[in-house]
Amino acid sequence: MDLQRNAVIEESVLVDLIQRAQDGGDPTALDGLYLLYVDRIFRYLLARLGDALMAEEVTSQVFLHLIQKIGQYRIAPQDNVAIFSAWFYRLAYNKMVDIKRKQNRTRTVPIEYAEQISSKQRVLDDVIERISIEEVLQKLQVLSGQQREVILLRFVEGYNIAETAAIMVKSEGAIKALQHRALENLRRYFQE
Repeated sequence: MDLQRNAVIEESVLVDLIQRAQDGGDPTALDGLYLLYVDRIFRYLLARLGDALMAEEVTSQVFLHLIQKIGQYRIAPQDNVAIFSAWFYRLAYNKMVDIKRKQNRTRTVPIEYAEQISSKQRVLDDVIERISIEEVLQKLQVLSGQQREVILLRFVEGYNIAETAAIMVKSEGAIKALQHRALENLRRYFQE
């Protein structure tokens, strides 16, 4: 069988490819599915993402996902072109949504600031996801004087916990508690 990219999908050809892909993952069957669907899936994703590189990346991940999920598709007595296509486009849509969610959760920081980022900033991350640092600085008036000072020393001046404790003449535990309360107060304030 000599399939071309983006060829018209025939029911008998598609059913044969699906059956062979499900029966031990026949590489030529998977290649055939790739040839039939790669341009269609790419165009579908490009229309939704508006970014060719991103659409290409997601398309490749969709086909990897297809290899894992092909066994879940149940061949119907008829209309497999429509049914499989709908199933496959749903697979592509779900993969696109998963990838976009992961990207939205992933913060990128210029390399020169990477050292300053703590891996234990869950509360701060929640605040920063919702607002910019400029807004935080403008809204610091909702905090007590000590909470405001901790936020300024830690996140504007860039001092670590120990340095902030030394400057404020407090224990590191007290600084952590102040910082936590300040960030929680800011988060609550911005949620209202």
